[in-house]
Amino acid sequence: MKALNNQPGTLRKAVERKRQRLIKKLIKAGVHKMQDGRQLYELTLTELQQEINDLERDGGD
Repeated sequence: MKALNNQPGTLRKAVERKRQRLIKKLIKAGVHKMQDGRQLYELTLTELQQEINDLERDGGD
């Protein structure tokens, strides 16, 4: 990951880029929403990462 400078919002933008990458990966794997009905864009970065980990553990991509 590129070094983050001290510009305001830099970390927030980096987190949002990571969230978007994970959402795209989940959609590619056929996941469009959670079992509780929430859409992927409603999930936190941590929740998205956990979902990716679960997919990989269960034999997904």
